[in-house]
Amino acid sequence: MTEKDYIELLNGIIKIARPVSADELKLTTLDVDLKDTGLDSLDFLMVGVYLSEIFGVSEEDMKLMQATTVRQMLDYMLSKKTKEPESVQSAIDSIR
Repeated sequence: MTEKDYIELLNGIIKIARPVSADELKLTTLDVDLKDTGLDSLDFLMVGVYLSEIFGVSEEDMKLMQATTVRQMLDYMLSKKTKEPESVQSAIDSIR
């Protein structure tokens, strides 16, 4: 997956985690502080849960993540992944 794919994936996850205002919260870069995305702590918990499902990251590894930017969160998930989705759409479909 490319960086553009990861941004598309994260925006798709945001639509599922926070459908009411997802259009207002579109990410355009991975280099944004988590606190500056407009998502609250529960939203991030849900985004993290969905990412861990998509990439097969264990709950224990998930609890150890300490990220301050979207890129750090994604890089951590990718470093702990046990599976890789075929495409952005298949990843999103797997969590619906």
